[in-house]
Amino acid sequence: MGTYYEWVADLDVTEQDAPEVGRRVVEALVARGVILPELSPDAALGGDGHPAGPAWADTVEASASGESPWGVQVRVGREVQDGGQFDVGSVTCPRCSATREFFGPPEEFGPTCSDEEGLRRFYDAAAAWSEGDAGSEADLECRACGVATPVVEWRAGGAALTCLAFIFWGWDELRPEALRWVAEATGGHRIASGSGKI
Repeated sequence: MGTYYEWVADLDVTEQDAPEVGRRVVEALVARGVILPELSPDAALGGDGHPAGPAWADTVEASASGESPWGVQVRVGREVQDGGQFDVGSVTCPRCSATREFFGPPEEFGPTCSDEEGLRRFYDAAAAWSEGDAGSEADLECRACGVATPVVEWRAGGAALTCLAFIFWGWDELRPEALRWVAEATGGHRIASGSGKI
């Protein structure tokens, strides 16, 4: 079984500004009736969240069950959003734009069909960044150009390294309009999104 969720991450917010930007997004979603202003431990897994509001259905493409989802949890602080299954598909170098794919055919990646070394290096650097490391432990070296740059500068397919994320617990696939509402409330920051299961 498992618990499904949608995540939305702000790619531009600073660690310092994340609490204020998160507050603005919550206020915007409350104003639209997507969530309620109060916090509840029943609205999120492993913490408090804002329960779904009367207009929650306006945010999803279609509801599989028709039942109200749990709610929205605001996560402030350095985190990797990746769907909960360590399933980042690729990373793209910020210097030369070369993309390293982590999954592919057995003849290229072996019996697991995955680049285990590449995935390990990405997650090791991401873990160092999450713990506040600003040194070389949080860098990722590009195989194409050979330059090591902070992992937070890399673009990750299916994942985001961010200081502010919104976890929509029990929500179905979010509509583009819902993502636009979040982006507008951040002041026009770049937004990444994905789905997950734990």
